[in-house]
Amino acid sequence: MFKQLRKANQNDYLLITATLILLVVFNLSLLSYVQGQQKAAERDQAKDYEEALKFAEAALYEVKIAGKNNFASYKSSLTEKKHHNQLGLGLRALAAGDPTPLLVMQMDTKEAIYVNKSLLELFGCELSSEFYDYYGQSLLNLISPGDQARVKEEFTDFVESAVDEERFRGDCQILTADARTLRVFCDMKYSVNQRYGALVHISFVLN
Repeated sequence: MFKQLRKANQNDYLLITATLILLVVFNLSLLSYVQGQQKAAERDQAKDYEEALKFAEAALYEVKIAGKNNFASYKSSLTEKKHHNQLGLGLRALAAGDPTPLLVMQMDTKEAIYVNKSLLELFGCELSSEFYDYYGQSLLNLISPGDQARVKEEFTDFVESAVDEERFRGDCQILTADARTLRVFCDMKYSVNQRYGALVHISFVLN
């Protein structure tokens, strides 16, 4: 009987030890989460007037893409990669809600510098920052693997010889951020902007 009691006490000791370990791990995880939230909140707070203006501008462009009767709070992801829909007054009408999905790419950096609400919906993204992450500075990330080689060749041939306002039209399959494969018709226009240099405007229409 004494041996049985001793065995029971050992089991209780192991159970208590395991419980304490779990509590320590949980508290450390909770502390790490809270510290992460605090750091995120600090990143979203402007340190001076100039930074407040920058944050407000980033949120403003998100609202423009979303359309009328919307609002947005600033999130650090809107400016972390310096992706702004800031082509200026020439695209203000587009930001208000062009029904055709539109992407504008800067050729020097291969960066997507403008997207509209229709394009976000087509690619299954809620915010432009989500699309920019998915785009990852490569048009091929938007294209279905089976069409990537052909699109790369056609696109390269087009931009290497294109002059201002020249257009190229073709079709391909795109791969959306939410894993849908869609066949689209693409209308590309090459243009030279005084501020941004060579740009390619790409409209996507479901085929």
